[in-house]
Amino acid sequence: MIVGDSISHGLEGDYTWRYRLSQNFGKHGFPVRFAGPETGTSVLPASQPGDYPARTADPIHNGRYRPGIDFGDSRHYARWGRLLHEAKDNIRDAVAAHGADHLMVELGFNDLAWGVSGPGRLTADLGTFVQRARDANPDVQFLVANVVHRTPLDSGPGLADVITAYNEGLPSTLAAMSTARSAVVPVDLAGVYDPGGDTYDGLHPNSVGEFKIAKAFADAFSAVFGRGRIDFLDPVPRTADPLAISPPAGIAATPHDSSISVSWPHVFGASGYWLYWRDVTAGQGFQRSPLPILADSLEVPAERGHTYEFMVSGARGHQETPTTRIAAVLAGQPALSLAGGLAGR
Repeated sequence: MIVGDSISHGLEGDYTWRYRLSQNFGKHGFPVRFAGPETGTSVLPASQPGDYPARTADPIHNGRYRPGIDFGDSRHYARWGRLLHEAKDNIRDAVAAHGADHLMVELGFNDLAWGVSGPGRLTADLGTFVQRARDANPDVQFLVANVVHRTPLDSGPGLADVITAYNEGLPSTLAAMSTARSAVVPVDLAGVYDPGGDTYDGLHPNSVGEFKIAKAFADAFSAVFGRGRIDFLDPVPRTADPLAISPPAGIAATPHDSSISVSWPHVFGASGYWLYWRDVTAGQGFQRSPLPILADSLEVPAERGHTYEFMVSGARGHQETPTTRIAAVLAGQPALSLAGGLAGR
């Protein structure tokens, strides 16, 4: 059972490192069944709640993988945004329900990045996680990864130091947790994962990163549980195989008394959208949303009687598509929407 966060869950259109690992086991002829309640990747929702970002839409877990691949044996227990602090409360039931005898654990980034836990609390939660998994299966074996770094963020200047502090204490922590009956094996992801070159957005793996994560887990598994060497066979590629996403096929704007609902068709593989808008009546130029929109629509505040124009582009990490053609609407009046085509920005 692979237990992880977005790095393991994957975004719609990813191969995922889970797929790379499955392929490697298959090439070795090694019998393995992947277990867990989930089957796919993460997909952006159609909309977010009215009080977003205080509350977010329920995540969608059954997204498709990269077109053209067959990943029928895709069960897992990874979820976008998952915390180790939360997973420790669910792991006993998950192991019992799905019969897992090996856990590959990639968790902790969100706990540290969101300030939920510091290194000490995260270490304590890991101990609880291990014990509760053993409550369901005393013979369960663990492969536990350290926390990868990401490219620097202005909003989290101290994150790298916090991750380093946790990672430095992890080997001795895992050694103390390990028993002859239930081993806890370290997996050094941080040592092989380059957030500048192995990701599409500074954190989440591109195809090179997928191979590197899969290789780290496969080689650690081989060294301890392999019953004969089953190290990672495929050479790790030097260049990524990016998924090129398409622009949104159109845009529509529906006015309300003090807001406008703007929506567009879902773009396969998008990690978000950039929305551009202007108040024509006020003589404004186009402004871009400060952050990508994490849904296929957005409710925008508007002044009644003013005319607004909107454009939207698709995003996948640092990749951005051309925008749609302009949709114009008079706030508080019936909508005038232009769908399809691309604007020359």
